[in-house]
Amino acid sequence: MYAIDERLKGLPAMKEQVVQLYQSLNQPHLAIPGRRAGPASASVLGLRGPSGFAVFVYLSLPESGECAVYVPANGTVPADRYLAEEALALGFVESMGFMMDDLGFRGRSPEEQEALIRSLPVFQREPPPSVSVTQPQAAPGPAALNVGRLLSAFALSLLVSGCSHLVSAEAKEQAQTHYDLAVGLISRNAQQAFVETEKALELNPRFAEAWHVKAILLHHGFGRLDEAKVAYDKALELKQPFSEATTNLGNLFMDMKRYDDAIALYDKALNDVLYGAPFIAQANKGWAMYRKGDVKAAAEQLKAAVTVNPKYCLGHAQLGQLYSEQGEEDESCKHYRRYKDSCPTAPDAHHRLGLCQLREGKRDEAVKSFEACIEKSTNLDLKELCLKLKEKG
Repeated sequence: MYAIDERLKGLPAMKEQVVQLYQSLNQPHLAIPGRRAGPASASVLGLRGPSGFAVFVYLSLPESGECAVYVPANGTVPADRYLAEEALALGFVESMGFMMDDLGFRGRSPEEQEALIRSLPVFQREPPPSVSVTQPQAAPGPAALNVGRLLSAFALSLLVSGCSHLVSAEAKEQAQTHYDLAVGLISRNAQQAFVETEKALELNPRFAEAWHVKAILLHHGFGRLDEAKVAYDKALELKQPFSEATTNLGNLFMDMKRYDDAIALYDKALNDVLYGAPFIAQANKGWAMYRKGDVKAAAEQLKAAVTVNPKYCLGHAQLGQLYSEQGEEDESCKHYRRYKDSCPTAPDAHHRLGLCQLREGKRDEAVKSFEACIEKSTNLDLKELCLKLKEKG
């Protein structure tokens, strides 16, 4: 993800810092936030710094003598992630209509490298003065949508809300395809899922479900809570009611320890009679109450959730933890057992039940639970932990 850094007017660098350099072959007509619309050129510049690598996007508007420097939200990355960052930057500029050429900077002689640094606008501290562009420009076409794409994907707070009529049926269909891919990738490859979600939003900036998936990825995949809140808010702005997004925004507030705000959102979701999974909001409300210290109310909410859906694994796991922390091992083991029965393939269920059985003094049963944990776990840390517990048991 990229955003304009208004403090920067160029990227002065030494040739030793340059990892890769791309320059646009064409000049599409763009409207960039805060700049006069006009033909633009683009550079994608990869730099090496003391703390890692970063890829920047520089746009030059020769008619107005203005520029825009886009910086990566990820900041610097280690060497093994550089190529992925470069691919994201190239995808970003290509989505605006640029055709990019690899200038082969590292393969050039030192003299040629110095000549590029002296001549290209990207390396200057200030953009070149405005010039009169006399070359004929292409008639307005798909490039007219570039500003919508640019703002929707990379400047969320400035999203153009009135452009839904510009989204064609074909673009919506393509966006749905990228969205479906993102959903399928969420649990296996968060980074690629994020790329697919961005593509969906470039095609259809008013795709509420895609904003929701983007928020989930930012929240749980990358831990970027402030950006996740912006995306959740956008999803809820575009679709009401949207109880799944409401509940997940509540979960974000839980992680931020804003328990009262989380509870208010869970209540809002529970008031939606069409919400297909109210037990999730109910259990989450109970856990928020527990975090606030209201154990009795928390247990009531969690029990209500597993009454509505007796196979809701997380609800049983939370009840098991709640009762264990209150010293009520019989109730704790009962719910951990229900957790295991509802989700028999979950190694964590066998691990937690085994610990509870150990506390009850049921060592033979605990050993069997730890054996099941070892058998079913693909997480090496959990597998090793259960192996040690089995040996001690």
